[in-house]
Amino acid sequence: MGGSHDRVSASSAVLGSNPISQIEEYAIAQDWNSERTNEYELWLELPSQWGSLRVWAAFHDDSGFLQCNCYLNLKIPPRFLGRVAEAIALVNERVWLGHFEIWAEETVPVFRIVLPLRGTGMVEEQLEDVMTSIFQETDRFFPVFQWVIWGGKTPQEAVAAAIVDTEGEA
Repeated sequence: MGGSHDRVSASSAVLGSNPISQIEEYAIAQDWNSERTNEYELWLELPSQWGSLRVWAAFHDDSGFLQCNCYLNLKIPPRFLGRVAEAIALVNERVWLGHFEIWAEETVPVFRIVLPLRGTGMVEEQLEDVMTSIFQETDRFFPVFQWVIWGGKTPQEAVAAAIVDTEGEA
């Protein structure tokens, strides 16, 4: 896949205080697989040009934070953890919304976004921005991690190659 991802039309209406239901409705409208774990958690499976992405969305009612973790389907061998961490530091300099990190439990790259929503609802445009960022940044930077792990590139070479590819696509 890749390219453009269809989006549900936006409105300026404020969504409910627990955004998990709105994310679930959005996923259904996009025809994405989703599984509601409980009132405050949801798992999504999103199509991507690099295979399926697993996204965990959780709303922390006490703090009002919405957290979305996108787990990339790429296990990091222990000997490459340092190089991937270096690549992540370089990649994060180029990301506007969210950041990459290594999820220690599974040793995989994760793209993570946290939105503060305390005392407010979430507008649909915010949800669209989160989903767009997940797709764009994971599609853009997934190859960086592959090149570092399997391609023998340094983190600097891998990031430079990803940026050239991105600039070449119009």
